[in-house]
Amino acid sequence: MAEENLILTEAQLQALEKAKEEREAHGEIETAHPGYLGAQDTYYVGTIKGVGRIYQQTFIDTYTKVAFAKLYTQKHAITAADLLNDRVLPWFESQEVPLLRILTDRGTEYCGRLENHEYQLYLAIEDIDHTRTKAKSHRPTAFASVSIAPSRMSSTRSLFARKSIAL
Repeated sequence: MAEENLILTEAQLQALEKAKEEREAHGEIETAHPGYLGAQDTYYVGTIKGVGRIYQQTFIDTYTKVAFAKLYTQKHAITAADLLNDRVLPWFESQEVPLLRILTDRGTEYCGRLENHEYQLYLAIEDIDHTRTKAKSHRPTAFASVSIAPSRMSSTRSLFARKSIAL
């Protein structure tokens, strides 16, 4: 069977572009391969008496849906970088896949002056591009907030259901 060249009309091209914009508007992200884009977000879990506030740093590879999460008592740039250093990058290295880009919101744990912001410095050292959501956007950090919400809820519910918690 001979291959035919597919030529789209202007109306078809506009329809394809509109469909792409609608997917993006609903938080859908197109990624080309594993490591192409990861999404990272901070989630406030709750407060534990004697410990204080608990935050969850969450990362997900938007292509494979592989996710990592770690609990912290602080919401700082160093904890955001720690998740990458401790869990995320070692896993990608074990798979021999480079992590190229990370999407975050514009929270203070992710954004700051390059010369003295731990997260920004870490990304620069690891040669990872940083993409941020649009300013004043009330949409969650694309994939991370929406896709990981069910796992957050089940893991944190079981954490708070126990009477004694060892952190």
